[in-house]
Amino acid sequence: MNAFYNIAWYVTRVAMALWFDIRIEGRENIPEQGGALVVCNHRFLKDPVVLAHAIPPRRKLHFMSKAEWFDNKPFGLLLSALGVFPINRGEADMAALEKAAGFIRGGDLVGIFPEGTRNRTGGPMKPKSGAAFLARATQADIIPCALVFGERYGFRSKIVVKVGEVIPYEALGFDGEERGSLRRASKLIMGRINALLGWEETQE
Repeated sequence: MNAFYNIAWYVTRVAMALWFDIRIEGRENIPEQGGALVVCNHRFLKDPVVLAHAIPPRRKLHFMSKAEWFDNKPFGLLLSALGVFPINRGEADMAALEKAAGFIRGGDLVGIFPEGTRNRTGGPMKPKSGAAFLARATQADIIPCALVFGERYGFRSKIVVKVGEVIPYEALGFDGEERGSLRRASKLIMGRINALLGWEETQE
């Protein structure tokens, strides 16, 4: 499956480079090894593909996607081969979270959009707790990223992928107070993304 992932990575990279003007900043912040969470803002369906191209293909990047995409079996098999796995949105899907944790413990990267859905406004949104929950469960570091879009969207429009400095697990400040710790860690994670986007604060 890794061979298929590598081929797909290069094919889609060429296609995306032809359609968009993509620049990647901060790639040196990606660790050479070890499982981690890659967190990023999310506006368009293509975002996982664009973000994956900021990560060297030797560091396989897995994504969660809504379970409905897997109802079509051939398409579901394709997604699985690309490292995508289903999650039932709107509920605490512990099976999906445990699958994500397994990838991280196995040394892979898992991409997650803390907002939980596509951001239709383009402005700051309140983060959900999924990324913080996974970090606490796996003691994983966080790689904050941001997709910065130009004013025009379409053929040859500009996209800058910014990869920020790693947030060590210890910096997330987990303590015995579960709900408060998750909320504070989620705010810190989203705050780093917003900083890369040029926004000063995360909405409460």
